[in-house]
Amino acid sequence: MLKKLLLLSLNAASAGFMPPPAAPTPPARAEVPGRPQPTPPAALDDLKIVFFGSSVPFGQGATGKYGYASRYATLLAQRNPTGQGAPWTTSNISVPGDNTVKVLARWGRDLLPQRGRYVVYALALGNEGIHGGGQPVFDQFVTNMRVLIQRARAQGMVPVVTNSYPRNDYTAQDYAYIRRLNLLLQGWAVPTVNLLGAVDDGTGHWAAGYWDDALHPNDQGHAELLHAWVPSLFAALRAGKPLPHRQSTAGVRLGRAGALRFVPEALVHPFTQVFSFRTTGRGCLLTLQDSTRAGSLCIGRGGRLSYASAVAGQLTTPASVADGQWHQVMLTHYFARGETILYVDSSRVGSLPERLRTRQLTLGGRAAPRDGQFRNWLFYRAGMNADEAHALAADSLPRSSLELYAPLDGRRADRDSLVNLAQSTNVLTRAAGAR
Repeated sequence: MLKKLLLLSLNAASAGFMPPPAAPTPPARAEVPGRPQPTPPAALDDLKIVFFGSSVPFGQGATGKYGYASRYATLLAQRNPTGQGAPWTTSNISVPGDNTVKVLARWGRDLLPQRGRYVVYALALGNEGIHGGGQPVFDQFVTNMRVLIQRARAQGMVPVVTNSYPRNDYTAQDYAYIRRLNLLLQGWAVPTVNLLGAVDDGTGHWAAGYWDDALHPNDQGHAELLHAWVPSLFAALRAGKPLPHRQSTAGVRLGRAGALRFVPEALVHPFTQVFSFRTTGRGCLLTLQDSTRAGSLCIGRGGRLSYASAVAGQLTTPASVADGQWHQVMLTHYFARGETILYVDSSRVGSLPERLRTRQLTLGGRAAPRDGQFRNWLFYRAGMNADEAHALAADSLPRSSLELYAPLDGRRADRDSLVNLAQSTNVLTRAAGAR
């Protein structure tokens, strides 16, 4: 048999050809433990959002587990027929008790098969063990969250991160870590949502009447968490709108016949509105239209700034702000705990007990100071604490739940002076007289 095979080979060679050599065996693909393997971007569903977190995004505490993630899915579905958004689909693979370690462990098994373009990492320091864990736990969360963000991007996904929320077992030290983490996340190059700013009672616990048990919100609490979400966030991300960065701006002058108007995209409960101004005169800087009446921020006698509530009460600065210098005013409202706080240049002026339902904000107008200039108008769909007030006054730009960021730069073309850099599709409108 061997002799016959050799003879056949010799005959083939003498005929001028040889059988083709066998194809080389390709080397085995190196699989590195823990390293995400690339997936073609085309395999992802561009209209799918996946919630990936723990018990609160799972819906714990809500009737029928209809929590904030499900409520946000409903809001998106309601906006689509009106032309306000795409036909989004959502999936929720959150598991009660999960933390960054557990989510990393099941990342490839649970997230990759979903094939969603967008992933919401909805985790918190509580499950991580911050209560008693301190700095090592804080560092673990930060390190692992960076890995989770990188893994998503390596697969062509767009990550979104929710900030930590309250728990009734948090100590003052725990609360300090929560605030510190949330401020850190707001500076990362990733969209974030300020859940703490929706239901914080001011000490890191759930606002009274908004919790089911010490660790979870009830139906009201989940509904309040929903309000912290910018409705058009994913529409902006799909359009490629980048994260905003603080811009230099000369500001704009708003004559008495002019005004800038902002109408939030959906029902507002908690909010923070910020702008800077300078003037030497008297007049009203901002009006806030509530469901039936309007509140205002005006400069009155002695050049002092006053917030007059649409409900009842007034807050007034102790000193004049009509000095021709730039000043920043921040009005923040915590609907759940029923409190509005006024800050000027990061200093707390005072607070009022109230619940507002703000529908429209107007900057400038007929009653504005004649020489009034305005810049850096921001609107957040969450309340903000003193740490965030100080960051804003230091020219930082916290970005969680930011629906409007208008630098108001009068040096640019007329239309650009009204640009909204926040990751939303909302717009400002301008009345005659703004320049």
